[in-house]
Amino acid sequence: MKYIRKLVVLILAIILGFWLATTNALQNTMVGNWLDTIVRFIPAPDDWSNLSLQNPEQLVKQFAPEEQPKETQVSSVAQERSSDLDYDAVENRILTLLNALREDKQVSTLTSNETLREVANIRAVETETLFSHTRPDGSDTFSVFEEEGISYPYTIVGENLGMATNYLDETAMAELLFNGWVESEGHYENMIRPEFQEVGIGVHYDGEFLYATQIFGTPQ
Repeated sequence: MKYIRKLVVLILAIILGFWLATTNALQNTMVGNWLDTIVRFIPAPDDWSNLSLQNPEQLVKQFAPEEQPKETQVSSVAQERSSDLDYDAVENRILTLLNALREDKQVSTLTSNETLREVANIRAVETETLFSHTRPDGSDTFSVFEEEGISYPYTIVGENLGMATNYLDETAMAELLFNGWVESEGHYENMIRPEFQEVGIGVHYDGEFLYATQIFGTPQ
């Protein structure tokens, strides 16, 4: 009970101190200067709405592209898709933008490949756990091609990763992620690389962040 009384006294003392500070009664005193310092670090109620995260597109992250695989046996990953997002809309918009970019650079457009899309979806889910070209189990990115049920003999493959806070509609989020890739030299080079013939685009949403993966490939 005595601790409660002490807490009440402390709270009342703080309230009284701040009231005195606002009346300038403590101006130019050591206590007054101390209270002024605290007030400067505490936002006024009108500013609280501005404490939310600004510029969500800054959360877009990418890593340098890889090209050659290593053979590693790994377990399969199943994707549980949230009903709060139209995955096809995001994937289709990214594909449209990708091929429009390639047309503009006068390189052949890419064909959507269902196996590469499956691989891209596996990797999109994995990036929620570890946003890296290294998979959560520590194996190389392209060990995903050794997953059970995946068959894609290739001559060359590549991967682009992206993520952002999901705060726009599907079309706008696709464009946000795509523009992040365009602005990154390594990812841009992957997207306009003439040697690639096919692509799979995967999307994963964890309720807050939207993860997107581009898997490029040229079959044997």
